[in-house]
Amino acid sequence: MVDLPLTMPKMSMTMEEGTMVAWLKNEGDFVKAGEAICEVATDKVDMEVESPFDGTLARIMAFENDVIKVGVAIGMITTDADDLLGGVFDEPVPEAYVEPVRPIKSAIVAPEAAAILAVPASTPVAATLAATPAPVVTAASAATAEWMPAVPLARVIAREHGLELRTIMPTGPWGTIRVADVEGAIFGTTGAPIARAVPAHIVAPAPAPAPVPEAVVAPAADAPSIDAAAGRRRRTRLQVARVMTASALVPQFTAFLELDLSKLARVRKTELGGASWTALLVRAQALALRGLPQLNATWTTDGAVPKDDIGIALAIDAPNGLLAPVLRNPDAVPLAELVREINEVIVAARDGKTDPSRLTGGTSVFSNLGGLGVDSFNALLTPPQATALSAGAVKDRIVITDGAFGARLTCIVGITVDHRVADGGDAARFLASLKEIVSTPQRLLDGIVS
Repeated sequence: MVDLPLTMPKMSMTMEEGTMVAWLKNEGDFVKAGEAICEVATDKVDMEVESPFDGTLARIMAFENDVIKVGVAIGMITTDADDLLGGVFDEPVPEAYVEPVRPIKSAIVAPEAAAILAVPASTPVAATLAATPAPVVTAASAATAEWMPAVPLARVIAREHGLELRTIMPTGPWGTIRVADVEGAIFGTTGAPIARAVPAHIVAPAPAPAPVPEAVVAPAADAPSIDAAAGRRRRTRLQVARVMTASALVPQFTAFLELDLSKLARVRKTELGGASWTALLVRAQALALRGLPQLNATWTTDGAVPKDDIGIALAIDAPNGLLAPVLRNPDAVPLAELVREINEVIVAARDGKTDPSRLTGGTSVFSNLGGLGVDSFNALLTPPQATALSAGAVKDRIVITDGAFGARLTCIVGITVDHRVADGGDAARFLASLKEIVSTPQRLLDGIVS
């Protein structure tokens, strides 16, 4: 048996700390791998934390309203070390699978290994090495080794970016891949992809006690206490500050256009099923991006990376601050389904129950302050996304049409663009496409025409 720490997981790409909400298990309870063990709150959502392995909850180290840094232990789980190997090496090796020993023609070895190999053959160490049988790899064990333990959100992010888990260096307990490992593989920091060899034997470390960092508790005992909602809003503001600091480093510009929505308004409650203006404008935004793929991109250290899928991060004014769940390919689903999806993500955001998988994969932002009476505004970029669309109030305005004054239902929109990714001409073409789309209601109803 061995004691392993249960740490505060990284549940989004920007998460740095979490607040303990409640434990769903008591000390001494048995937990199964994948079973919810506690609830934590981030600056964006409340989430259940799953046990990474079978075992007994031996010790609770963080309590309600404690603020814990990502990676710091919140509890200890006593588990059987053999169980962590998942039975990969439990079966005997059939004789038919034993590979013949082949001479090594060349090899690249670590300095430590080179020192061992340099020992004269007459020494006991050399004799021991010579007597050691060659590793045996079976077809069954090689196939099983393809499976990699990973936290659920890490699997989601890796799948979205087309990464195979076996190419990512794990840093979690017992080789578990964490969100930070996947982020490192994506952005070229720690945990970058590596070539992985399948080991012939894995020996579980002896259950020697290892120092476990104590939970970081905030605020200090002599600081004024704050309720959970206020604490979450504070964390949200800190996260917004971090994102906006990064945004300030991006050379960005905004181009505006007044859209005439009169034709769309005449059929919105009939042919378009009463779809909200937000749903219609998000769909139009996705259709316009589909026609201008250079704008549907993210900026990385390697430059602009165009994306095949469109992810519209819908900015929502939630009780604890701004939240932007992602709508994936909103131009490729039936309009009625998009309307339902938008309603669902808004309710989830305001209830603090947004699925963390919704917080990744965005390629552009949609922000609508029209419902609050704002006519126009600049939507700031949230790196690495390259564009953001703002929408003001939809209302009657006096315009000149064919030399005559008249009232038309209009909306002022602005497209903010990362100037490293695209230029003013691209922004102008996007707005022209948006104008054409909203003047053709059937295109909004049909979505992508295959």
